[in-house]
Amino acid sequence: MKTPIEQGKEGGHSFRVLAPLMLAIVLVAAACSSTSGTTAATSQTGGSPATTAPGGPDTLVATTSPDASAGTDSSGTTSTLAADVAALGKGCSVDLSAAAKNNARGQEEFGLTEETIIARVDAVESLIACCATNAGFEYSPVDYATVRKAMDANSKPSGLTGDEFRAQFGYGITTLYAGADSQAVIGMGQQNIRYRDSLSPTDRVAFERTLFGDNPEATFAVSLDDENFAATGGCTKFAVAQVFTPDQLGASFVNYQNAAGVSIDQDPRIIAAYKDWAACMRADGYSYNNTSEIDADLATRLNAITGGVDPATLSSEAQAALKQLQGEEIAIAAADKKCAVQYVDDIQLKVEAELLGPDANQ
Repeated sequence: MKTPIEQGKEGGHSFRVLAPLMLAIVLVAAACSSTSGTTAATSQTGGSPATTAPGGPDTLVATTSPDASAGTDSSGTTSTLAADVAALGKGCSVDLSAAAKNNARGQEEFGLTEETIIARVDAVESLIACCATNAGFEYSPVDYATVRKAMDANSKPSGLTGDEFRAQFGYGITTLYAGADSQAVIGMGQQNIRYRDSLSPTDRVAFERTLFGDNPEATFAVSLDDENFAATGGCTKFAVAQVFTPDQLGASFVNYQNAAGVSIDQDPRIIAAYKDWAACMRADGYSYNNTSEIDADLATRLNAITGGVDPATLSSEAQAALKQLQGEEIAIAAADKKCAVQYVDDIQLKVEAELLGPDANQ
């Protein structure tokens, strides 16, 4: 559950940080040489394998053709990638385990238990592999440990408490910015990254579009960490739609397993607490009404400086501006923590316990 202070694991809250704003990659029409298909993939972590139903291989969405209108690479072959997500996943299915189907409230993403998230990661990865095979590409299902490592990289370095992280990185929005590519691909796993890098430029475009659609930054790991699958595309969109519930697939998901939880932000005590928090922040020189405004402001200012490119390529002036913004982020996070402890924390915990039950903050 995203809490209004630092969203840290202190007090039972999951530490979450807005993923750095990344430069949108404009994809050209996918035209590539067909790669040899692999067999229906199985999960490397013991999950149920995704299978291609009878007739599936006969409906491949990446087809070779001598027609050069689709584009030709050095091999002289071409292929056209179908845009229909349903077609990409045709014939691919997975038997969800009891753990994957469990929607009991926990402390992990979407308010689920760790066991459920692990089972769903296995299922999604198996489906992505089967879907990619349908398109004529190779994809090795990524295990939970790799996905979790990518999610942690998307949020914060491991081994730090909330206070330690805040002191060094603030929220991690500008201070952990590493360019457009790093977070977008980390959850793919090294084997898939090596395969992607072995492809020709046009094949690589088609491979990424097969996996992610028009949003290659919206990988499974990043989207799961952000609790927002709305921007996913390609095989990733197909896979998560088979494993996660409809309300978890949209951009407006609220991480409360109890329906009463949607009333938390509307509770008069929370509204009053944030008015006091905002006044406290203004006294420190920051004009924000809530923490969402902080995230949006820092992300917007970051993009204005970097444009989403590798920070190493920035001019000396831009690097100086980025360093200044990073220092301001750390200062804002410190003020946020101070004001939240003074005006919000206790009330937040009390309201959550009342509306979600006594175990809401455990």
